[in-house]
Amino acid sequence: MDSLSQIVLGASVQGAALGKYQGRKAYLYGAILGTLPDLDVLISYPDPISDMTYHRSFSHSLFVLTAVGIIGAWMLSRYHHWRDMPLPYSTRRLALAMTLVLTTHPILDSFTVYGTQLFWPLQDPLQITPISIASVFIIDPLYTLPLLVAVTVGLIKGCKLAVFKARLLINCQRLAVWMLLLSSSYLLLGLGLKYHAQSKAEQTLAAADINTTRIKTMPVLPTILMWRTVAEDNQHRLIELRGSILDSRLPEYRYLTQYDNAQTLRANLPVQSRPYAQRLDWFSGNWTGYRVQILPATSTSGAAEQLVVDDLRMMAGDTAFFSFVLAEKANQHAQWQAITPIDASVIKVDNEPTPSRFELIRQGFKRVFDESIVDGDSGWILAE
Repeated sequence: MDSLSQIVLGASVQGAALGKYQGRKAYLYGAILGTLPDLDVLISYPDPISDMTYHRSFSHSLFVLTAVGIIGAWMLSRYHHWRDMPLPYSTRRLALAMTLVLTTHPILDSFTVYGTQLFWPLQDPLQITPISIASVFIIDPLYTLPLLVAVTVGLIKGCKLAVFKARLLINCQRLAVWMLLLSSSYLLLGLGLKYHAQSKAEQTLAAADINTTRIKTMPVLPTILMWRTVAEDNQHRLIELRGSILDSRLPEYRYLTQYDNAQTLRANLPVQSRPYAQRLDWFSGNWTGYRVQILPATSTSGAAEQLVVDDLRMMAGDTAFFSFVLAEKANQHAQWQAITPIDASVIKVDNEPTPSRFELIRQGFKRVFDESIVDGDSGWILAE
């Protein structure tokens, strides 16, 4: 999830647990503690696939973070005792608060599509795919807003707040609890809408007489209104579907023809490239697509073709957000030569400008409210 959401989540959890005792400091401490797991981005790895797949690993482990919370609380309690400044609450309460702040960070991350290794170090040796519930986008203002309200009020008011005469809400601590319940309800709503969207996608596939072996649905905008589904048929062809919750018809679909030779390319990978491919396949739950990318004639790289692997879970149009070059060759008759993976460049077609992410989001929101927008030139088909 985005950094702001993690900051206000950590601050709200600490405010709910210790706001009565710590006042404004609870929100500050929670904000700092809530961002701690993401400090693993400061670790540099030798290639972008490792950068991607080792993020959200040990620093997002429920085992590691629970230990950090308990040990950290014990150390703080001992420090205050040594300074003869006893805490106004028990060490157990502090440990619970710190553990909740730390562990809610990866739990929230697991609701996105990226993949979070909640059970590190067991996941890699046991080949357990990172948790990817994929029911909320990596940025969702409607999830963040209630927590932002709780944190803002807590920082301004401390712990004193009187809103309703009926004493239903009498302090910032209780406000934080209510806002946490509201944001958590939004996550549950996202889960329900995800399975509704996947059910509609399955109806489209059935109407088109496409037999699939696996399917995955995920949100594609900073909202839970627009959903994208990727499926694989029994001939290993990849199908993409998209639809809005507001649609009165079934989602449209298209074949991702750029991956039609993915199985052959995967089998012909150089030996040195296979560990990288296996790592990415494991991380994505095998939702990867292999394709050949032909470089422009003006390229000075010395290679005419690149063997590219895309993470199919995170795409805008035909462009994957995570796309890596595993091998190169000088011409179509040469053998693939393994390279240390690099980020794949986006090759422009007919010198057409690549749409910015802002433009893609704008187009996506337009599609949410207008089901008539179906671009046949891009291969989209309506199920009859």
